[in-house]
Amino acid sequence: MQLFQQDGYGAVSMRKLAAEAGCTPKTVYAYFDSKLDILGLLWSDVFATLFDRLDALAAADTDPRDRLHAVSRAYVAFWLEHRDHYFLVFMSRGLSRTDVEGFVATGMPRARFELFVRCLATVLGEAVDSELLRQRSEVLICALNGICQALITMSGHDWASPDVLVSEAVEAVCSRSPG
Repeated sequence: MQLFQQDGYGAVSMRKLAAEAGCTPKTVYAYFDSKLDILGLLWSDVFATLFDRLDALAAADTDPRDRLHAVSRAYVAFWLEHRDHYFLVFMSRGLSRTDVEGFVATGMPRARFELFVRCLATVLGEAVDSELLRQRSEVLICALNGICQALITMSGHDWASPDVLVSEAVEAVCSRSPG
């Protein structure tokens, strides 16, 4: 993780990874086909840690709106507390869009992000149109990631508190009127 964060994906080789791990490149290739596989494993670990926390929060809160707020606040707080993970996942240098799409296509992150869909669905109610639910869920996820991006990369600006920003984003997607 340290090599990818420090040097960027493009500058890290399997040879460099092997040297850092204290083994030969052949040993690394015995477990991984490529450095992208290693990065994908690191991303998976980060997402698993994050979403295990969010799942526990969602299970503990019985009020649907409070649950959505708690999960959303914890999502942003995780990235703010683990900026190194944020940079690794969202700002790794040297990756192509195809590289990232390959990881997302595995289903793990996409499946875990369904937590936001489920939480929002309980707030909006059973009668909510599935397309509206999908759109609102995507807006919420984009808003939460945007909050993280702004607070992490533009820290010199006097932003409102993360809780206020998250609360406004959650309330916006929970409003009854479409659009």
